[in-house]
Amino acid sequence: MSAFSRLWHRAPLWRMSLYTIFPFLLLAVIFPPAYLIRLLPALKPITASIHNHLGMVDEPPATDNAAADGGGGNGGGGDGAVTMLPITDRLTNSIPFAGRVLPLPAGVWHPVMSVVNGPHGEVLENILVRVEGHVVTGLIGAESNIQPVPESAITNIDSTCHDDRNFMSRVISAHPPAMECWFTAAVYPSSINRTAVIANRLKEEGFILPPVFLKTGWSYSQPAGDHNVNVETVTMFLNPVNTDATKALRSPESWTKENLAQQPAASDFVKRTDTWIAAWAPVLHDGFNGDMLATNEAQRARLSRDPAAPLPGQGSPLD
Repeated sequence: MSAFSRLWHRAPLWRMSLYTIFPFLLLAVIFPPAYLIRLLPALKPITASIHNHLGMVDEPPATDNAAADGGGGNGGGGDGAVTMLPITDRLTNSIPFAGRVLPLPAGVWHPVMSVVNGPHGEVLENILVRVEGHVVTGLIGAESNIQPVPESAITNIDSTCHDDRNFMSRVISAHPPAMECWFTAAVYPSSINRTAVIANRLKEEGFILPPVFLKTGWSYSQPAGDHNVNVETVTMFLNPVNTDATKALRSPESWTKENLAQQPAASDFVKRTDTWIAAWAPVLHDGFNGDMLATNEAQRARLSRDPAAPLPGQGSPLD
């Protein structure tokens, strides 16, 4: 009798562990923990494929990218399930978002509301605000899926990166279904998705919206197997008329692409925003992948300082 045979007959607990190792390995593939996905990225599409075949992924309605209307990602224009959040909460550095990490630009951000879209809540959207005194210096609309969604649901996700009205845009990756891009453009508050709801909430707190926003956004989609994708869009609206150099440029006409060359202060603000989002986009990418160790804390703090960020020490009325 071999050593293995003797051990097989004399060690029932060891024998049981051999029986159970296979179902546990199978469960680890179907429901992998986050650290295992980080260690084995190739496991992610395999898991998504298994979920799809088992019917564990519900297909949300095929909708266009809401970022074209100033919102976040692929939730379309539907209201979804809107939840008003405690606006007095203080958020800095980064927050958990849709099972990932959302890095925040410099300053203190306050939650405005959360929106859940899709028949089973597949798409999550968060709206955040940053204020200096009683003036809004920034708004964030972030949208991401909690479960993989069909490629057909995000066919227009990169449309904002190809708009002729953009000051600048960059397509970092364009190999469908994978895609990553960013852009900058000027918009009016009235063009932001869910303007009425956001404006009323901010008005209740005594906050003032600027007459124009500089809009900058980042979009990313990642294959998830079986023609499904994981996707995120982060749209940021920065107040460009809250500095000494630009405070007189309150007319939206001063911020059109055609007139920018005649407004040196506005042109400088736009150029600084272009430079900022180009450096901030990789940090958003790292947050999507849950890898905030790619940059150290000091580096992220430096990269997070957008052109509209309040100076250190300038507080918010909600502080």
